Amino acid sequence: MEDKNILSQDEIEKEIQLSEMQERSANFRGKVLPNLSFHGRNLKIGLDLESAIILGSFFLENTSIRGDLNLNRIIIKGVFYFGSSNLDGDLNFQDGNVKGIVNLVGSKIEGNLNFQGLNIDGFLSLAKTKVKGNLNFEKIKVSDSYNAGLVIKGDVYLRNTLINGYLNMEKGSIEGSLDFSNALIAKEVNLKNVRIKESLILKQAKIQGKLIDEEIKYKHIIR
Repeated sequence: MEDKNILSQDEIEKEIQLSEMQERSANFRGKVLPNLSFHGRNLKIGLDLESAIILGSFFLENTSIRGDLNLNRIIIKGVFYFGSSNLDGDLNFQDGNVKGIVNLVGSKIEGNLNFQGLNIDGFLSLAKTKVKGNLNFEKIKVSDSYNAGLVIKGDVYLRNTLINGYLNMEKGSIEGSLDFSNALIAKEVNLKNVRIKESLILKQAKIQGKLIDEEIKYKHIIR
């Protein structure tokens, strides 16, 4: 049974303390965690949760991570919230699966975002997020979420997002709208073969590189 091997909060905290002493990333690879929550923490190391399972939510607020956040192939059965936080390295979320929203509102990422093949039930928000590197959203899938009769639209929000690199969303699938309102992207934006069920919103967006939109599909475009 899965619950026999669930890490306790005590075990999670001990691994973080040990990794800081040994100056390495905290290792939760393949582990099962009840949830993970940090408020106002300054973590001196990265976090490695590749192939882990989080039975609840992953919540970080006003938190600083001095390394990479590796979430490749993770399963999160709640939401992923990384709000008003700082990450000194890369955020890797390749082939992950999140049963709730993914929200990075107001955060600062010093490295790259790799969300290739990420599956999200609910919206993805990078509103007011600053990314120094590139965004790889190739084959990302953002779907509507249904819960107790309520619908959370599978929108992608890049409102007021500042990206110093490029954005690649080739072959992505968005069940709601893709909103670039007031975004500033320094390099090219690749939307080739992206499927958007609702609207593509480019209102006051500044894309300084090339916009690649071959074979894109959407219901409406708002400029």
